[in-house]
Amino acid sequence: MSPLEFLIWWAAVLVTVFSSIENGIYVSILASLILLLIRIAHPRGKFLGKVTVRQSSGDKERQVFLPLTPGGITNPDIKVSPPSPGVIIYRLEEGYLYPNCSQINTTLVSYVKKNMKRGRDMSNVKVSDRPWNDPGVNGEGEGNRPDLRAIVLDFSTV
Repeated sequence: MSPLEFLIWWAAVLVTVFSSIENGIYVSILASLILLLIRIAHPRGKFLGKVTVRQSSGDKERQVFLPLTPGGITNPDIKVSPPSPGVIIYRLEEGYLYPNCSQINTTLVSYVKKNMKRGRDMSNVKVSDRPWNDPGVNGEGEGNRPDLRAIVLDFSTV
């Protein structure tokens, strides 16, 4: 299923052949545990967009949500449009657990900061009245960005 798991299997086979069965079992268990911890700490997820799908035998239409990233779709004829302005849809591909909730939160917050308008107009606030961690006013395209309306978390693959 996974190239990394295939490498773990090969490492276990080689250690078993050249050492002992017990050492091969220890190597495979330890490597699988390390891989599991890395996957838990760094979960995969994608921001989704809409695609309208029509059935060939009828006039029925439905919307399917697919990844917005170019690598997510292999067919160049399919155009993925982003959801409604101010709406973010994020599909978690692995579990949402205590060790990885901070990573997911950071991903969502950085996406919101990049693509959405600030919640409060900071152009009229003096620099001395801003919080210590406020980077200041960034006027590049701030007016073109939508207000954040909703964040939808898709747990269908969890």
